[in-house]
Amino acid sequence: MSGEEEERKFLDPSNVSKHLYCSICMEVFVKPLRAPCGHSYCTVCIEQWLRNTNTCPEDRKPLRRNQMHFDFILENIIGDHQVVCPFRKRGCGVVMPLASISSHRRECDLNPDNLPDFLAKETHPDLKLSSTIDSDGEVGEVPVMSLKMRLFKGKKRKELCSMFDTSRPSKTMAIELSDSESEKENERDNG
Repeated sequence: MSGEEEERKFLDPSNVSKHLYCSICMEVFVKPLRAPCGHSYCTVCIEQWLRNTNTCPEDRKPLRRNQMHFDFILENIIGDHQVVCPFRKRGCGVVMPLASISSHRRECDLNPDNLPDFLAKETHPDLKLSSTIDSDGEVGEVPVMSLKMRLFKGKKRKELCSMFDTSRPSKTMAIELSDSESEKENERDNG
């Protein structure tokens, strides 16, 4: 299993066929490669295996890396399985096909890389769980976000940042707030 995919959390792991598991790492395939004999393995797993031996791990037939090809059919089947956002513990309730989760991961409001410092450093040891019902009527649980996080995700993002972002001088924040209030007043007067 590759390091970049460590966050894969399948919504229903029991629904993932045993045929979609690598016999080396015993995890769902990551970037599967197929050998001429028909066996498939995670790219990282088989490359490590072939550094030590030149045979297929399953049937011990001779095998070299250049004989293997990317198994796009397995990749597509795995990509259709539903996974939860890797930032679920922070409160993200997104569930989507694995093939789409990487774009969500980059843009997720709860990704620490997308948060201001005062929120990224916030720890979430024991978030309360809230029951939700999905479109299929299944009940699941999603952590409840902190008040700061709910405000940040809502329409109060700018105000929240001005209150808690200590990396900026308070005088600048006060000027920006009064400027934005002046803009609102102008919009009301002109509108």
